[in-house]
Amino acid sequence: MNTHASPSPPPVVPGAWPLLGHLPRLAPDPPAFFLRLREYGPVVRIRLGNRPAYVVTSPHLVRRLHLGDQRLFDKGGPLVEKSRLLLGNGLATCPAADHARQRPLMQPAFSPDRLAGYGATMRDCAAEVTGSWQPGQVIGLNEQMYRITAAVTSRTLVSAENARPAADGIARALPAVLRGLYWRMVVPGGRFPRLPLPVNRRFEAEMRRTRALIDQVVSHYRAADVDHGDLLSLVIDACEEEPDPRQAVYDQVVTILTGGVETTATTLVWLLRLLDRHPAVREKVLAEIARAREGGPPDPADLSYIRQALTETVRLYPPGWMVSRSATAEVDWSEGLIPAGADVFYSPYALHRDPAAFPDPEVFDPDRWSPERVTAAQRQGFFGFGLGRRKCIGDTFGLNEAALAVAAVLGAWHLDHGEPGSGRPRVGTLLMAPATRVRVLLRPGRER
Repeated sequence: MNTHASPSPPPVVPGAWPLLGHLPRLAPDPPAFFLRLREYGPVVRIRLGNRPAYVVTSPHLVRRLHLGDQRLFDKGGPLVEKSRLLLGNGLATCPAADHARQRPLMQPAFSPDRLAGYGATMRDCAAEVTGSWQPGQVIGLNEQMYRITAAVTSRTLVSAENARPAADGIARALPAVLRGLYWRMVVPGGRFPRLPLPVNRRFEAEMRRTRALIDQVVSHYRAADVDHGDLLSLVIDACEEEPDPRQAVYDQVVTILTGGVETTATTLVWLLRLLDRHPAVREKVLAEIARAREGGPPDPADLSYIRQALTETVRLYPPGWMVSRSATAEVDWSEGLIPAGADVFYSPYALHRDPAAFPDPEVFDPDRWSPERVTAAQRQGFFGFGLGRRKCIGDTFGLNEAALAVAAVLGAWHLDHGEPGSGRPRVGTLLMAPATRVRVLLRPGRER
C-alpha cells in the first residue's frame, strides 16, 4: 500500500441520475458502460441507485487488488451478497478466512490424477450428445452445449446411477436461478425480490427445487456410505468437519454446478460462433482434431491450439464479466482513495479490451496465446479465471472439458449458422451466449 501526503478520492463518472445513479446508463448495455469507464481514470466512482461504488479500470491495480494488497479486499459487494442467496458460503463466495480453510479441502477433487480420470466421462458425454444429432437437423446451439456441460458436470459430480436424475435436474434449474440472481444484484434495496414478477417466481421455485434435489442426492450418498470416486464423495468428506456439514455440502455442490455448467456452455457457443466467422482459424482447429484422433480418442494435451482458441474466447467474452470486492480497510492508492467498507468492482470484459495489453483487442486471434507470441503484458492483463488465491479451482477442468467438446462437435459435424456474426450477449450474473437463440443446420463433417 502506498503512503502519500494527501490521498484524494477518485473522479466521479458524469451522467448520474437523481435516486437512480448510473443505473439508467448501465442498464441498456452493462459491458459497454464498464468499457467506457477507462477514459475517466484508473479508479472511478459510480452510483448504483444511492449506493456508491468504486470501479478499478487498470490491469495493474486489479493485480494489486488480488496480490500485493489482497489483505485490503475481501469477497463482498452486491454481486457477492446476492450470489450467497444461491451459493451460500461456498468456495466462490466465502470470505478470505473461510477460503483459506476450504480450498485445501477441495483441491484434491481437481488434482492432476483426478482430472485425468475425468477425461473419459467428458468424451462420453460429448459423444452421447453429438451422436444423437441427425444430418439436416436444425439444433439450438445454446441448448446442445448446455446438454454437454450439464452431463459432464453432473456425472463427474455424481457417478451413482440412481442419483443422476436428481443431479441432472439441478443443472436444468440453473438458468432461471442465475437470471433471478442478476436482477437482485443490480436493483438496489430489498423491495425488488418481493415483487410478484415472473423472474422472481421462477427464481424462488427453482431455488426450492434445487435444495430439495441436492438434499436427496446427499442423503443417498450418506446412507450408502461408499466412496464412489466422484466429486460429491470428496465434497462430502471435505465438509465433515464443518460446523454444519449439510449446509456446507449444499454450498459446495451448487458452487461446482454453477461454475461448471453455464460458464463452459457459454464459452463453447461463443467459440463455435467465432469459428464460423473465421474460417482460417476453423481449418487449423479441424487439422488439430484430425491429428489428435490418429492415435485413438483425443486427449486434452493434444488439443493445444483449441485451448488457445478457448482462452481467446474467454478474453473476448469472459463469463465472469464483472467482479466485486469489499474494501476491508482504507486503500490509499496514489490513483485514488477508496474508503473502508466500499464496494469495489472491476470488469474483465473491459480489461481484456485494453489495447496496451491486447493489440487489436476486438480481433479474435488464438495465435496471440501461442508460446512464440504471448507477452507478459497480456498474461498480466488476463483475468478470465481470476487471480491469486481466489483463482478458479476448476479452470483446467473447464478447459479440458471444452476442448474435448469442440473435438467431438467439429470432428463429426459441420455447423451451418443461420445468421452471421457472434451475436449480442445476454448479460446476467454471467456474460451468457447470444440473446437470440443460435440455430445451426447440421451437415456431416470430415470424420463422419
